[in-house]
Amino acid sequence: MKIIRLTTLLDFGGQERQFLCFSEDKTILHHHYIFASIGYGGHAEKIIRERGFEVYVFNMNPSIKNFKNIVRLYRFFKYIKPDIVHTAAAEANFHGIIAARLAGVKIIFGEEIGIPDHSNIAKISFKFIYRFTKKVICVSNAVKKYLISIGEINDQQGIVLYNPVSIPQQYNIKKSNYFTLIYVGRLEKVKNVDLLIAAFAKLKEWEKMKLVIVGDGRERAYLEQMTKDLKVDSNIEFKGFQSRPEKFVNQADLFVLPSYSEGFGIAVVEAMYQGVPCLCSKVGGIPEFIKDNETGWLFDPNNIQELTDCIKNIYKLPKNELKNIAEKGKLYATNNFSSKIYISKLENIYETFL
Repeated sequence: MKIIRLTTLLDFGGQERQFLCFSEDKTILHHHYIFASIGYGGHAEKIIRERGFEVYVFNMNPSIKNFKNIVRLYRFFKYIKPDIVHTAAAEANFHGIIAARLAGVKIIFGEEIGIPDHSNIAKISFKFIYRFTKKVICVSNAVKKYLISIGEINDQQGIVLYNPVSIPQQYNIKKSNYFTLIYVGRLEKVKNVDLLIAAFAKLKEWEKMKLVIVGDGRERAYLEQMTKDLKVDSNIEFKGFQSRPEKFVNQADLFVLPSYSEGFGIAVVEAMYQGVPCLCSKVGGIPEFIKDNETGWLFDPNNIQELTDCIKNIYKLPKNELKNIAEKGKLYATNNFSSKIYISKLENIYETFL
């Protein structure tokens, strides 16, 4: 069976990490997979090619308003003649589903990778487009419930399939005199990193701590200036984009994710896999695997005092209690988010509709 997995970009990001995990062991895949992106490639494209997969990067403007993408994808599907087209991310869903339908592909799946901020016109458009799919895969129950609430899908259309997460490479831990916090992700407003920096600055204990920020984005210059204005820049490090963020996560005492919105939160699960306890905002799909005071901790992303208090209380925990939370988190991640589990479930979904 020939399956095209189409997304918007193939550089770095949550969807790209899903593809990298999915493609890391060819021996457990039972079908012929082809990867493609409407826009540019990069980091993920290179690795997937090196693993021996066919990869097509169209370098088109991925904007939903660019209807040329539909024509290009239509020709691509007619040329490849896939049995299944599985799209993921808004632009790929919009253009890919229409093109696959026009090309006569009988089995189409869409995938919603986050909590979409759609206009009323977009909601109507996606409601119409998703009718051409066998199922709309949602990366969490929160995503499915949200799509139902805005009328884009009904309960029968949506199916929940959690993202897979690769087992990160282990690195030797270098002991530090500081209690190290780490954030990994894009530096964009929705990620709410300024709240984390502000909370860090409010801590009386901040001089005994380090905050490591791994990632890049439009907010970086603003956030770097913020650390200077708050006079905590000596204890906050910006590492930029890293192709191997696990080498920094591995050294941390606490992973913090302050996002306003998360469909799933791959970076959190990767930290759990490494045995690093996680403190996350209680949004989107995160509370589905971070159970407060059990596999991690949760806080309100709009409440700086709550975040400050959480960090302070975790810092004061005895080491054995911190380790216990980390071990529970690691066990949960290992039992629920491996690539083998994901591939088995996804291929079962595909085969159901053959």
